[in-house]
Amino acid sequence: YYHFPGGKEQLFLAMAERMLERHRQGIVAALDAGQGDLRAQLREVAEWFNSQRPVRFMGMMHADMAALNPEHKEQLARKAHAAMFHPLRETFVAAQARGEIRAMHPDLLAGSFLWLMDGLNYGQTRLGAPPRAVMADDLISILMDGLRPRLDLH
Repeated sequence: YYHFPGGKEQLFLAMAERMLERHRQGIVAALDAGQGDLRAQLREVAEWFNSQRPVRFMGMMHADMAALNPEHKEQLARKAHAAMFHPLRETFVAAQARGEIRAMHPDLLAGSFLWLMDGLNYGQTRLGAPPRAVMADDLISILMDGLRPRLDLH
């Protein structure tokens, strides 16, 4: 209570804010490493997520945030949006402007990508599941290329 006089909620907020800042830095660095190519950027972000301990971010946002007081809930939601959602949203906006992808709602794309990356944590619990990196590449391929069969150009 000396460091966190607000108790468990203040401790949770401090931990969550620290984690979000670490994720923001990791996501931004990964996006920069992709050098303006959306597929490369998404792969870099996926690789960064794969290098981290699983957070199960979406579960935390829905379950743990519900227990916070409204002011802290809003504060954490804003920080989560700025840390994880906004950099990806802007990446999809830039990819649309470059003509790499068709015009789609960038919020949907950013949220879906985060949800897919978070979902890899749950996929790993299945016995015999492929490595996270393989699943991430498959998910990026689905996002970028769709589900239709690829034509072999050989």
